[in-house]
Amino acid sequence: MPVTNIKSSWVDGNLYFGGLHGSYATDGTFVRFKTGVKIHRRPTSEGHAAEIKSEFDGVTGAHRCVEATADWEASPSSGVNIAISGTSRLQTGFTSTGGWLQGVYGQAAVNGTLNGSDIHVNALYGLIEDGGTYTEVSRVAVAWLDSHLSRTISAGDSCFLYITNNGSTVFDEAIYIYAGNKITNLFTLNTAEGLLGVSQGGGSALNFTDYRLIKVNLDGTTHYLVAAQAIG
Repeated sequence: MPVTNIKSSWVDGNLYFGGLHGSYATDGTFVRFKTGVKIHRRPTSEGHAAEIKSEFDGVTGAHRCVEATADWEASPSSGVNIAISGTSRLQTGFTSTGGWLQGVYGQAAVNGTLNGSDIHVNALYGLIEDGGTYTEVSRVAVAWLDSHLSRTISAGDSCFLYITNNGSTVFDEAIYIYAGNKITNLFTLNTAEGLLGVSQGGGSALNFTDYRLIKVNLDGTTHYLVAAQAIG
């Protein structure tokens, strides 16, 4: 059912919208849509389907330009609850000869001056908040990189994580891990025969015991890192 009558009200500095096909308090203090809001735009030139800009003039507290909270008010046995979903598609029948497709893009821009040892600048930040009961799970991960691609990439490179430094600033490391003495392994390789050499027995020239070789590419040439169960 379409919304035929949209009402609005200001509450504590916030502008709320509601329609007849919805649920809201009669005094206008709370508005809750029972239907979604969709914006469809088919531009032929550069532009936005929706643009939101917020200018924060506070010096403390948290400022969120867009707040998305997806509450799962049920006891699910399947499905997925997504707060923000980004999909960038090249539609069927079209051929791209340039340009980028990005599902989600994060940027942190500093136009002022940073001067504080406790300052963090992050283009993307992932957090699993504390709480709840974890009786049994398949996996808990702060970041999940996945591919469903089954096509052959005829030319060019393919990778799961692409790190570049196109500026003149020299970074101290590519990856920094603060384990807090609560991470037990640097990484786990599972079903990774393409990454590993064959299992080796003991008695090598370097006195490694039961070791395997991990393949790495250094400037176009394959090298091997030794992973031994015991040394000496």
